Amino acid sequence: MPPGRILVEKFDPELIEWLRARAEVIEVDPWAEPERWEREAPQVDAVISRKGRITRRHIEESRGRLKIVARTGVGVDVSRIDVDAAREHQVWVTNMPGSNAVAVAELTFGQMIALARHSVAADAAVKGNRWAGGPRFVGSELAGRTLGIVGMGNIGTRVSLRARAFEMALLVCDPYIPASHVSALGGRAVGLDLLFRESDFVTLHCPLGPETRHLVNETLLALMKNSAFLVNLARGRVVDEEALLRCLAERRIAGAAIDVLESEPPRHDHPLLRLDNVLLTPHIGGSSREAQKRGEWGAAEEVMRVLQGERPLNAVVQGRGA
Repeated sequence: MPPGRILVEKFDPELIEWLRARAEVIEVDPWAEPERWEREAPQVDAVISRKGRITRRHIEESRGRLKIVARTGVGVDVSRIDVDAAREHQVWVTNMPGSNAVAVAELTFGQMIALARHSVAADAAVKGNRWAGGPRFVGSELAGRTLGIVGMGNIGTRVSLRARAFEMALLVCDPYIPASHVSALGGRAVGLDLLFRESDFVTLHCPLGPETRHLVNETLLALMKNSAFLVNLARGRVVDEEALLRCLAERRIAGAAIDVLESEPPRHDHPLLRLDNVLLTPHIGGSSREAQKRGEWGAAEEVMRVLQGERPLNAVVQGRGA
């Protein structure tokens, strides 16, 4: 008899086949079939989630059946998983730390180059038969510029390694990382104020929590150079969106690359959508084929551990049997 019933999203077919050989699998796309997701979520023993939401209602209506919610990504967004309810009802919540670090680090540099070299606007000009507009797109090099990294975990570390290849100076702010680790990677550990004041690019790779909510506010943005760029591939709420909007609209910094917003997706009339000095992407930082495969398989293995009575490896919330 299968050890449990698992709700999964549209994942790698090979993974789905692997799971079906071990458990009963309910495959639902939460975007295309939201009503079915709502109906199935309280009736399973485990959930493997990339974007699908698990709410207090799902957990309570499960009446103790739900044992684990396994996230395929690095973070656990409280707007996606009600961690308080999971904690109260002793439901394991796991994530996959490090699974998307390479993907996010690579996109960070892709976005920095796009900002510095105006490649998106230049592409639009050529496709609009405005080849002669080339001189408008004179940009700047990354070499010799200063990169400020906020958060030196798996992703920040990989960003720092790539920064050396681009011949950039490196400033790092992370109160939980020893200065010796930063210096070993060729950087200098500094406070937030100095990092924002001296950096030509500031890139955010810190988790979202009480300490980091609206960490990047009006005060820090005011310290940035007029020629500097902000890159956020962390979490939308790390940045005070209203303060950033004013800063960009008034051209107090050169621009920003934003992959995450306070509310996703943004409303159709969101003011950031109208600015020509912001590069927006739909939360694709970890969306490489390789990162998704690592996250999906890792989350599936966590689920099977719990259904077989074992502890998961990457618990964010402790469940029953801890």
